[in-house]
Amino acid sequence: MTTNAAIAHSSTFARSGDGLSSGTMTALGGVESINGVSLTRDTIDATHMGSTGRYREFVPGLRNAEKVTIGIQFDADGTDYANAISDLQADIVGYYEVTFPDTSEWGFSGFLTEVNLDTPMDDKMMVELVYEVTGQPAFTAAA
Repeated sequence: MTTNAAIAHSSTFARSGDGLSSGTMTALGGVESINGVSLTRDTIDATHMGSTGRYREFVPGLRNAEKVTIGIQFDADGTDYANAISDLQADIVGYYEVTFPDTSEWGFSGFLTEVNLDTPMDDKMMVELVYEVTGQPAFTAAA
């Protein structure tokens, strides 16, 4: 049996320069991990006194695109960390894209909620960026 499994090496995370999907996308440097977009759905309990067999019944609720977390190498002289601080302080929704090696991608509107700097004594410094996705993200399959 063959597999279509692939590694994520060469995936990118990019930020729109003007906050719109039509803007110029600039990839962050030193990306080591991309976690998300995760899709979830709420469940609404619709159980009533006549529910068959005394089992709970549910109906589908609202969908949610969970947070996206990016791990990048800290570069004090680069623009990525400065842009992240600026994005956090701007209180505006921006546009971001995760692109995979096969060119498929997730595009989403969101805003930065956390900028976490990790400075271990005996390892490289890392920054964790956490984005709250707002609205429906768009997945585009590889061509």
